[in-house]
Amino acid sequence: MSDRLCTQSSATDVSLTTLLKSGKPFDCSSEKYAVEGPRVWVKLPFLADTLPAGIVEVQGDNNGLTTMQVHAQLDDGRILSSDFSKRQVAKHWRSKGSFGLPVPGTDNAALRDRIQTVYVAMDHPKVASSISLMQLASKERWDAMTLPLSIMFALLCGMAIMPLIYNIFFYAAMRYNFMLWHSVMISATVCYTFSSSGLIFLVFPEVSLVTKMMLNYWTLAIGVGAGGFFLLRFVEPGKIAPWLQRLITLTAVLPVLVTASVLRIDGGYNMDARNYYHASFLPVFFVVLYAMGHAARRGSRAIWFQIAGWTPIILFSLDRVARGLDLYIGWPILDYGLYFMLVLETIILALGVAHRILRLRQQHEQTLRHQAELTVLAETDGLTLLHNRRAFDREFERNQQEMRYSHLAIIDIDFFKRINDRYGHEIGDTVLQVVGSTLNETPYFAARIGGEEFTLLMQMQGSDGRKKYPANVVTDICQTLIQAVNDQVPEIRETVTFSVGIASISRRASLRSVMATADRRLYDAKRNGRNQIVWVDMSETRTEKPAGAASA
Repeated sequence: MSDRLCTQSSATDVSLTTLLKSGKPFDCSSEKYAVEGPRVWVKLPFLADTLPAGIVEVQGDNNGLTTMQVHAQLDDGRILSSDFSKRQVAKHWRSKGSFGLPVPGTDNAALRDRIQTVYVAMDHPKVASSISLMQLASKERWDAMTLPLSIMFALLCGMAIMPLIYNIFFYAAMRYNFMLWHSVMISATVCYTFSSSGLIFLVFPEVSLVTKMMLNYWTLAIGVGAGGFFLLRFVEPGKIAPWLQRLITLTAVLPVLVTASVLRIDGGYNMDARNYYHASFLPVFFVVLYAMGHAARRGSRAIWFQIAGWTPIILFSLDRVARGLDLYIGWPILDYGLYFMLVLETIILALGVAHRILRLRQQHEQTLRHQAELTVLAETDGLTLLHNRRAFDREFERNQQEMRYSHLAIIDIDFFKRINDRYGHEIGDTVLQVVGSTLNETPYFAARIGGEEFTLLMQMQGSDGRKKYPANVVTDICQTLIQAVNDQVPEIRETVTFSVGIASISRRASLRSVMATADRRLYDAKRNGRNQIVWVDMSETRTEKPAGAASA
């Protein structure tokens, strides 16, 4: 009816009869929406032949409406009137944020055919769309649509809420902050759909129209603002230039700042404020469109989810902004498209969040593997693949807390320099590798701490509870080493033997003191002829094989 309706302003105490008697013409030009009030009158022709039989109602945008009157003028000049308080207007809500007030006389078929003009009086209207979107419609038809539309909007809200649930679950486990911003976006989408669709009146029937309007405007502003911060944290690092990040931040907070500045909670706001509100969204829409293309050119993979989810939203939103600025009337059916796009965007971004989490998890696991590899390399001897001195020192420190080992043995290859000199360093390296692989097969912690020196950290308490003697254990190990070198390095014609010093480990003993004891006993073994194991202290001179020395 936007091309057929006309408007006029008056004081709030002016009745329709007085208005018509004044002879002041209604404005039917393109400037007809620029009304000042405080009471705005809308004149609509009653096109009975285009309307279904039954009660007819006046419908329009119910954002911020107050008291209203609906008048029907018959062919004989008689006027039928109905007055509606704020509460009554709110109770006559229709799905998708409309009101539907019955035209008096349309419930009587005889009177209905005689209605020529409908006049609507609106006191202090807050939005121009309350006038521009006004139409006449069948009450019976819209009554029948209320339940299906309510179910549809409830399902849309439910679909949007699902990603919020798993966002909360995953954030508790992973702590990615872009999930918080996505949750704010989802919450704003659900609240906006719940309010603007009219579902709010089903759950909270006493809510005022001003409250509903403020909720609509604030949820959109907060949702768009959160979207800007979500974009910055969701896209991979380095895919958005620093200057563009600052611009996104600035434009994202602009709708929230403007909303806080021009919309007063008490409802005392004019139509110009609504224009500022809608205009504040334009910078962030255009900046985000540019940023999505910018990130895609830089190779971002995550941005494609936002391109798929946000491009339709921005296009529908630009239509809403243009209508909000009263640049054109547009088609209200596009509002349904916006609702569906909002929910679709929530689902698409939920998939994007899942994909991003998977990628971050893979990167985290790859980093952990890389760190583990570096740790292994840092604590592994490159030739023998045994633990190195650094790993040995760390294991000894850990043992002081856990006491997993009771003895330390230092094993030295006898006459190793002579092996290198006689057979070459390549054969010497082979001997070291054979010794390393053999020690690695023992149930003890083995490490290479020097050129031809190796250590063992051993626990002499067996699983059966019986205590084993370290000299006996190391004797068996040395015999295995001798056999392994003999079998695997046939180039060496003489037998390769080993000297060993063993020290016990007490809880309070330092690594330095235990190593000194074991090293002193290794020195005793070498000084007394090599190829032996010493596990108790010996005097400096011996004419015969010492007690406490065991031949390998």
